[in-house]
Amino acid sequence: MLSREIKRIMEDNEKYAKMLEEYDRTGKFPLEKVRRSFTLKRMSLRKLKEMSKETGKSMSDIIDDLVDSEIKHG
Repeated sequence: MLSREIKRIMEDNEKYAKMLEEYDRTGKFPLEKVRRSFTLKRMSLRKLKEMSKETGKSMSDIIDDLVDSEIKHG
């Protein structure tokens, strides 16, 4: 395999490797959903609801995606 292809495969699977590391460290499945309470600005909540309606994704899934994206691209 070319080193570029190996690097791409490693980057594509980094998320899964981190999930396994988390499970090894804590003994808890990292994709388990946890209920938390937090506050948002009214405007942010309105936009989140609109995005949810447009995409068909739950608001929780949208927030998860945004957090993952922010962490990845920091």
